[in-house]
Amino acid sequence: MRQEVLSARKSIVLIEAPAGMGKSVLLGQLAKHLDLPVHCSARAPSENPVDLTLWDIPPGGIADPLPESFASGRHRIVIAKRPETLLAGLDRADVYGHVHKFGVAELLLDRDELLATMPARLADRAIQQSGGWPILHGRPPDDGEEFERFLASELLAPMTALELVALSAWFSGQRLDTTNAPLLPLLDLVRPALAGALPRALKVRHELAGQAAELADAYAALGFLTEAIVTWQSIGCFDEAFKAFSAGGGRFYLYRHGAAAFDRVLAGFPSDYAAGNDTLVMSLAMQALKHGEVARARQLLADRFGNTVNDVRSVFASRDRYSTDLIAFRVVMLIYEDYQLTDELFELVFSTLGDIPLDDHIVRGSFYNAVLEFYIRRRRLAAAEDVARRALFHYEQAHVPMLSFYISLHQALMRLLTGDATSAREHAEQAARYLHAVKFESPGDERLLTLLDACIAYEGGKPEPLAQFLSADLDDFFHGEIWPSLIEFALHYGSQALSEHFSTIAARNFLDRWRVYQISNRQFGVMIELREAAILQNANRWQEAAERTASLASQITRAWVAAAGEELERLSDRDEIVLAMTWLRHIVYEQPTRPHLERQLGYIISNLNLTGRQRLCAEVWLAFVYKRQRNLSRARAMLQKVFEEAARLGAIAPLAEERVFLSELVEQQRIGEYLEISAPVRQVLRRLRDGGLPNSALGAQNGLSRRETKVLVMISEGSSNKFIANALGLSEATVKFHLTNAYRKLGCTRRREAISAVRALGLVS
Repeated sequence: MRQEVLSARKSIVLIEAPAGMGKSVLLGQLAKHLDLPVHCSARAPSENPVDLTLWDIPPGGIADPLPESFASGRHRIVIAKRPETLLAGLDRADVYGHVHKFGVAELLLDRDELLATMPARLADRAIQQSGGWPILHGRPPDDGEEFERFLASELLAPMTALELVALSAWFSGQRLDTTNAPLLPLLDLVRPALAGALPRALKVRHELAGQAAELADAYAALGFLTEAIVTWQSIGCFDEAFKAFSAGGGRFYLYRHGAAAFDRVLAGFPSDYAAGNDTLVMSLAMQALKHGEVARARQLLADRFGNTVNDVRSVFASRDRYSTDLIAFRVVMLIYEDYQLTDELFELVFSTLGDIPLDDHIVRGSFYNAVLEFYIRRRRLAAAEDVARRALFHYEQAHVPMLSFYISLHQALMRLLTGDATSAREHAEQAARYLHAVKFESPGDERLLTLLDACIAYEGGKPEPLAQFLSADLDDFFHGEIWPSLIEFALHYGSQALSEHFSTIAARNFLDRWRVYQISNRQFGVMIELREAAILQNANRWQEAAERTASLASQITRAWVAAAGEELERLSDRDEIVLAMTWLRHIVYEQPTRPHLERQLGYIISNLNLTGRQRLCAEVWLAFVYKRQRNLSRARAMLQKVFEEAARLGAIAPLAEERVFLSELVEQQRIGEYLEISAPVRQVLRRLRDGGLPNSALGAQNGLSRRETKVLVMISEGSSNKFIANALGLSEATVKFHLTNAYRKLGCTRRREAISAVRALGLVS
C-alpha cells in the first residue's frame, strides 16, 4: 500500500476511510520511509515546494481549506481524513483531475501483501480471520475480555461521538446512512467482542461531561432524541435537555416517540426545574391523565398556574390570562375530567380555536380531536365526522401518524354506532396503515386495533375473533389507557359477546372490572349499569334488570317513559336515551299490547339523536308490538325494512341482540314466508340462524304458551304472584292459572321444581 501511494502520479493522494482502517499508521510509515514529518492538525500545512507534504486531519474538527498550491496541482500532498471531514478546495481539485483516492477497499491487506511476510498457510488464515482489516492483525489471540479492551482502545476510542453512536445503532439492528457503512462487513467479524466493547466505550464517554455532551449532540443528529435528552440530563444540562424535548414535540412528545420515551425523559427533569416550566408541567399533567390520575393533573396545573385554572368557565371566559397552549391543553383535559359541557360553554370552548395559529397543526388537530369526543358523546355524529376530518388533516400535516391512527379509530367507531360495518371496516384499514407508520412500539394501540377488527367482524355476524380477543388479550387491555368513547365501545361489545358466547356471569364480571372508573368518572358508572341491565334482559332476568335500572338517579324512570309521548323524540343526552330505551324494551317485553305503545316507539325512532344501531333495535321492537297486536302486515313490512337496512350496512349483531323478539317474529308463518321473498333478507336470516337464532321459541318447543313462559321466567327471578300480576296487567288468579298449566306441562308440582326446570331448559341464564 505504501508503494501504491508513492507511485500515484497525481499531485493529491487522498486516503479517506472511517476509524480503524489504519490511515494514520500508513502516514506514519510513509513519514518514516521518507524521513518527513506528519502534519497532524486541522490547520492547513504550509506550502513546501520541494518535499511531499503529509497531512493527517484529526476527526471532529473543521479543517482549513486546501492551500491553493496543492489544489492547483503545483505541489504534492498526501491527505488522510475521515469521510465526514469536509475539506474546501478538494472537490475543485478532483474536478481538474489532481486527486487520486484510496478508500476502505484499498486499505485492506490482500494475500500477496501478507505472503511477503508469512507463509501461505498463515496468510490464508489471517485473511479468513481479519478480512484483510489491518487493525485485526495486532489483535490478542483470544476473543475474551482482553480483545474487548483492544477493540475499545484501538477501534472505538479514536471514533468521533457521531461514529460511535452510529456504530451502536447498527449493532442494535438499525441501519443508518453513516460514514461507518464501509466498515460494517468487517465489523461482523468481531460482533461478539463488540457486544462488550461498545457499552464500555460509551460508558467511559458518559462519565466525562465534555464527551457526554458530544454524545448528546451525536444522538440528536442521528435522530435518537430520547437518548440525547437523557444524556444531557445525566450531566445536569437541563436547559439543553429541555430544548431537545421541545424540538421533539414538547407535550406531544408522547405521540412522536412513545409512552416509554415520554415517561423516561420526564423522569429525568428535577421536580423543582419541571415545576417552573409551563411545558413540562403540562407534560406531567398529561402523563398523570394517561395513568388515570386526574386529581394529580389538576394539582400540577394549580401549583403552576393558580387554582382558577381548574375552574373551566373562568379559563375559557378569561383567555387573556393564560397562554394559547395552556387553553388548548385544558380543552383536551376536559375529556378526562368527565365534564358535562352545556351548549353555552361548548360555544365558549370552540371560540378558543381562533387563538391557535393556522400553521400550528398538531395543536389545532388536538383541539378538533378533543371536540370530537364531546360530539360523539352527545351523538352529534354528523358534526363529529366533520371535526374528525379536520383533525385528520392537521395531524397529517404535522406528520404524527399515532394521532392520525386515533382519529381513524374514532371514525370506525362512529360507523359502528350507525350500524355501518362496511364503512367501519374501511376506516379500520386506514387506522392500521397509520399505526404501521408509527416508528415506536405501541402494544396498547395494537390491542385497540385488534379489538376494533374483532368488533367489526362481530357486527357482521362473526363472533369468533371477538371471543378470541376476550379470552386471550382481555387482561392486557384492562391495563391500557383509552378515551371515554372507546371505553363505551369496549363495554358494549365486550359484555354482549361474553354474555352470548360464554355466560351472563362472565359478562357481569367483565363489567365489574370496568367499575374502577366509576370512582372518578360518573359517566362510566352509568354506562356500566345500563350495560348490565341490557345483559340481564337478554338473559331473561327482566325483574333484576328493572331493579338495576331503577337504582339509577335520573328523571327517566319507568313511570316517566310509560307516560311519555313527544318527549321521547326530544331526548338528546346519550345516557338518558339509553335509559329510556332500556325501559321501553322492558315494557315491550312485558306489555306488548299496551295502548299507544307503538306510538311511543314511533317517537323514539324519530329521535335524530339515536344511533343507527339503536334505531334498528327499536324498529325490531315495533315489529314485535305490531305482531302482538295482530297487525301482521305492518309487522312484516317493518321487519323487512329492518332486515334490508341491516343487509345494506352489513350489520347482523344489532339484530342478533334482539333475538328475544326476533325468534317469535320469524317463526310466524306469514311473516317468515314474506321475508323469504327478498334475497338480502334471506341472507340476513341465514346468518342470524347460523349465529344461534332459533327457528322457534324455547318455550314453544316445550309446549309452553308465551304467557306461561313469561310467568315462569318471572318466578325464576323471585317475583311473587302479586308482582307478576301487576307487571303483566293480570289478576293473581290468572297468574295462578298460567302457573298451574306450566307445572303440568313440565311435570312439576312445586315452584322450586319449576324454577329448576326453567333453568335446565335454558329459558334464563
